[in-house]
Amino acid sequence: MSTREVVRTRYPAVVAIAATAAISLYAAYTINSVISSSTPRVVFTLGTADRDVTYCNSQTLDLYIPSAAARHPLPLAVFVHGGGMTAGDKTNINPVFLNALASAGYAVASVNYRLAPMSKFPAQIEDVKCAIRYLRDRAATYGLDGTEIFAFGTSVGGQLVALAALTGPHSVFDVGPFLNQSSSVKAVVDMFGPANLTEDAGFSPSGVLRVFGANSSQSGLERASPTHYVVANAPPILLVHGVQDAKVPESQSIELYNDLAAAGDQTQLVLVANMGHMFVQVGSKPIDPSLEQIGKDVVDFFSRYAVGS
Repeated sequence: MSTREVVRTRYPAVVAIAATAAISLYAAYTINSVISSSTPRVVFTLGTADRDVTYCNSQTLDLYIPSAAARHPLPLAVFVHGGGMTAGDKTNINPVFLNALASAGYAVASVNYRLAPMSKFPAQIEDVKCAIRYLRDRAATYGLDGTEIFAFGTSVGGQLVALAALTGPHSVFDVGPFLNQSSSVKAVVDMFGPANLTEDAGFSPSGVLRVFGANSSQSGLERASPTHYVVANAPPILLVHGVQDAKVPESQSIELYNDLAAAGDQTQLVLVANMGHMFVQVGSKPIDPSLEQIGKDVVDFFSRYAVGS
């Protein structure tokens, strides 16, 4: 067989292989596009949900408005998701907390924020504070009470709401639009959030580089640590942490609680038995207090500092 005949024989096979590969790549791309563009919706039966509202830096939030609230305008609880500042989504809100707050007459806003490594810290806290300013600016539009804004978050979301509270209404993290509005919150619930990043706070060395990049020094990590900002007369902070948390040690919340108490701030610490990170049950016994009781504790804590309480 000549060289020309060999080429002719192999050419159709090469074309077929290339075509198959192209089809496979296109199919994979299509599937990934569909998956990435269709995040699961949180079921909300207690009122209306205004989803994918665009706020600062092209980020989005979902706003849940209860229909049977006894009080108007509505107090607002802002939820900030976890995910190590590199992952997570506003749909990660736990329905137990959403329904507990909505049943108590709170509107709930679950917010997305820019993620690392594309956006290094402090982009995340800048977005959270901008979301608060945006919601305060649009309070009348949505029937919200701009003077009654609270916040809660899980994992690094807890870290971010604690930072939002402790850095005050007009801080170096207040950049971007709506600067005529305050980013203050009346009280926050920090659920197993990292508190002192200069210690073992749940970030791996590679995770620190992805999130902080060139700002991975001691001073850079302090800048992202709620313990670094503890002052007297800070907004009240409820800390919730599982005693079996293998990701973010309970010592993180204990340290922040002790610092807040030493400064004379209003604070409370709930250590949850049989619970690991992100409400995972550890062992055969149920978490104690239960998720429903924690939801009630969140509502009670916010209501303690609401107007008229």
